[in-house]
Amino acid sequence: MMRGKRRDPRFALTVPFEGWLRVPDDVIVERRSESEVWVVTAHPARVDEVMTLDVAGPESPVTVQVRVVESVPVMVDGVVRHGLRLAIVSQ
Repeated sequence: MMRGKRRDPRFALTVPFEGWLRVPDDVIVERRSESEVWVVTAHPARVDEVMTLDVAGPESPVTVQVRVVESVPVMVDGVVRHGLRLAIVSQ
């Protein structure tokens, strides 16, 4: 048997743990208030998940830390997307 295949063990944790990995994803910002941002994305999010939102626009880019308040499926051009209501934690 050849070593180095994906099914071969590569790393073992002595104490297993549970966690999430979220990779960067593009979103469409639908609207924003002083305390919340509403976005549409291709992937759902967990309520109370904290993430970083980088907003680019005509002005300087802004990085905002947000917390997911609501995540609901929405239809956009016949495709299921996810509407996220995000509470602004810090700017």
